[in-house]
Amino acid sequence: MVNAGVMNTSKAPRRRQRTVAAERAQILATFECSGLSAAAFTRQHGLNYTTFSGWRRRQAKSPASPAFVQVEVAAPNALTELVVELGVPARMHIKGAHQIELAARLLRELNPAAAC
Repeated sequence: MVNAGVMNTSKAPRRRQRTVAAERAQILATFECSGLSAAAFTRQHGLNYTTFSGWRRRQAKSPASPAFVQVEVAAPNALTELVVELGVPARMHIKGAHQIELAARLLRELNPAAAC
């Protein structure tokens, strides 16, 4: 029998608020930088300790995602090798940028009428 004059004073169960993966990752990253214990961090941020511990456990089990790392790549030597053939008997191999000026002077000497 229901008493119409009595109001139900029990609180309805609160709905669990879902945290998206990106937000969990941000919270965990903030924790790692905080220097706080997990208990102190969850108190400070109003998080449930058990839920937070589950996030940490899952993160520890998952393989690390690749990250971008800044690297410096040396400029490649634009000239690896250049072969200049001046007819059948004459062939010039240029194997480095430092030899280009020498090769140009040699070609000018061999054919002074043509401009290099």
